[in-house]
Amino acid sequence: MLTNRINYIIKNSSADIAVLVKDLKEDKVIFKYNEDKKYVSASIIKVPIMIEALSRVDLGEINFDDKFNIGDDNKVDFSVITEQDLKECTFEELIEWMIISSDNTATNVLIDILGLENINDRIKKLNMKNTLLERKMMDFKAIEYGRNNYTSLNDMLIAMEGLYRGVLISSEMSLKAIDILKNQRDNFMLKRYIRDNVTLANKTGELDKLNNDVGIFYTKNHNYFIGIFVHDVKKNKDAYEIIGKISKEVYDYYKNI
Repeated sequence: MLTNRINYIIKNSSADIAVLVKDLKEDKVIFKYNEDKKYVSASIIKVPIMIEALSRVDLGEINFDDKFNIGDDNKVDFSVITEQDLKECTFEELIEWMIISSDNTATNVLIDILGLENINDRIKKLNMKNTLLERKMMDFKAIEYGRNNYTSLNDMLIAMEGLYRGVLISSEMSLKAIDILKNQRDNFMLKRYIRDNVTLANKTGELDKLNNDVGIFYTKNHNYFIGIFVHDVKKNKDAYEIIGKISKEVYDYYKNI
């Protein structure tokens, strides 16, 4: 039984784990564990930032081809923009880099464009009760002062399923968001042990000793949401393996029904 197999993986780890799986065809949660617990979000906070950005395009306030300067104050590590020393990017490029390569510089520029308070207002409107953006990417000084970014699996389900069903922003922008998530390049967790060529729209997050991965698998018979947080591990590789094993159990379950 799937529930027993997932519980076995959880119980045999000393890590702090959260898991949420929902069958989007049947509109039914099939597994949940710590799904409403607030965790440090790492880069999956970029999903609600993307939603706010695309909503501005919906409203006609910003166009995809509008160009924005990349200030040195926003340039940080883990960024293809920083590596290329780009001086400007279009709004669309910033959104795509933020998700596809989890670009931290692109994210920081978008936070300035959109406004941190406006992003948090959007999060509240989406009823994401445990989600909060308090700092820019790579701002470790803010963490020292007690400011961080947070979310829960229930909140990420609201965001991801809302985009999947096209109910948070326009259907056009929802499809745009899902397409961007499908092109996300980090596939070393949810797809770690899956050999099949299956479509996944997902976003990962990683900091020292914690990993998050949330996404939607598009399979032959069922599309499903899966989110897994693994925190307080000795090595991040331990988290990769836990996420990969749980995801493989769920994938095999849907493959065989």
